[in-house]
Amino acid sequence: MSRTDELKASGAVARTKEVSGDASMEPAPYVKWGDDYAYVEGQVTELWDSPKGYGESVAFTVTSCSDNLMGKLGTEIVAISERANVGLGSATLQGTITAADVQQGKHFHVAFMRWQEPANGNRYRVFTVLEVAPPEADEQGIVALKVPAVEDDEALPF
Repeated sequence: MSRTDELKASGAVARTKEVSGDASMEPAPYVKWGDDYAYVEGQVTELWDSPKGYGESVAFTVTSCSDNLMGKLGTEIVAISERANVGLGSATLQGTITAADVQQGKHFHVAFMRWQEPANGNRYRVFTVLEVAPPEADEQGIVALKVPAVEDDEALPF
């Protein structure tokens, strides 16, 4: 038994978060929007100001997303699966998801629609944010990640 375990067993009070093997404690990637339509959908779990230049950000428990949606986790590019962050710094995303939404556990669909070319200045991304109903759970209370359907021909390796 380690000294830390001995102290915990004797009633010492922890002042730090316990980090376990639980996936919910691991960092989540930021959605990396491409140039084509893409979406992420899920329940918002946290809202904060990101120190990484993304401005205000929101964390999602993902219930559905575009095929091959990627995210940036540190310096790595990874696939978006169960959890993701979305930076709300874009002009068309600012103020769309609030702390009250997080407290109420609301579900949202965030979609990159297109690039907009203004008359003056730099082009910018146009997003749509929709509040959606939570996905339906099966009789055991399990919500499955919705994976887009694949055409029969696409599923074959030849």
